[in-house]
Amino acid sequence: MLSDTALEYLSEALPVQGRALSLRVSFNRSLINSIRYLLDACVEVLPSHLYTKALQNLDSLRENLKLSGFLSVLHADFFEATDQSNVERVLKITEKLCSDRFQVQELTYVNFSSLNETKDCYYYSLLETLFSQEIIRDVKFFSLSHTDFNKVRDSIQNGLQLLKRSFPDFFEEFQDLVSEILILNAQALAQGSSSDLFGMIYKCYLHKWEKITDVFEFIIHEQSHLYVFSLNKDDKLVLNSREMHESPLRKEQRPLMGIYHAAFILARVCHVLHKSLALNIIPETERVYCQQLLVDYKKYYLESFKTIKDHAQMTPLGEALIHSANKLMQ
Repeated sequence: MLSDTALEYLSEALPVQGRALSLRVSFNRSLINSIRYLLDACVEVLPSHLYTKALQNLDSLRENLKLSGFLSVLHADFFEATDQSNVERVLKITEKLCSDRFQVQELTYVNFSSLNETKDCYYYSLLETLFSQEIIRDVKFFSLSHTDFNKVRDSIQNGLQLLKRSFPDFFEEFQDLVSEILILNAQALAQGSSSDLFGMIYKCYLHKWEKITDVFEFIIHEQSHLYVFSLNKDDKLVLNSREMHESPLRKEQRPLMGIYHAAFILARVCHVLHKSLALNIIPETERVYCQQLLVDYKKYYLESFKTIKDHAQMTPLGEALIHSANKLMQ
């Protein structure tokens, strides 16, 4: 059970200095230990040199530094392969653990198309499946040129520099939680993140990256997902998290945990955009657009918060966090 001090520290909706880093270190430690456990569970089917090399590679990783989202998605694949007793898949994953580098020193931008050009396309196939499972519509992936990749990267980088100057607390949290930004070209995908891809967020070339308003929305939106994911590792937040309800951001019904994410994220995005307008960070050509987005997002927030209030059975941390988010909207 959380102490009152820990509850207050973790439930503040705005970033707190050092908090995201502490949670990231805890996540890294759990991830590495879980992969070690899976390796030990598979030791009888692994050649000794592969087992030893994989452990050595894991031991070289520093928990206090960022780890690649690729290690997180590899872990998810490892868990599934072990559960299905898929020896061939286990061998392939162990080879990746031996050969790939998962420590991330600085924020890295990745062109999704480039993953399809590697010899085995391992990560491309994993991510293609992961992204396709997240929505009910058919997803089609297209090649992304180096020129178009650079356009999106530069726009995001410009947004991050503005964030650093005007919202240093959010920028620090972003730096601690985000390892990589994956840029892709796909039909039916916009942007996102996943607990199975922790540390990596993605942006689609076909979806809203030209305006500062949209770049701010993307940055705050996805880092807020990662913050809730990191809390959710040790605290359920919503006890009846799988219960389905109407969602203002999706056509289909969503689990209460997804609506909880939406409420927290919308409150933070509205806070940053409202303050950006007040500080004249948003260009004059975008002000009407940004103001209308705020009107829409406040409406979506109220719908999400009402659903959570009426239906969610929350832990003390889950309740305190959503009420802190609600204060941002008052």
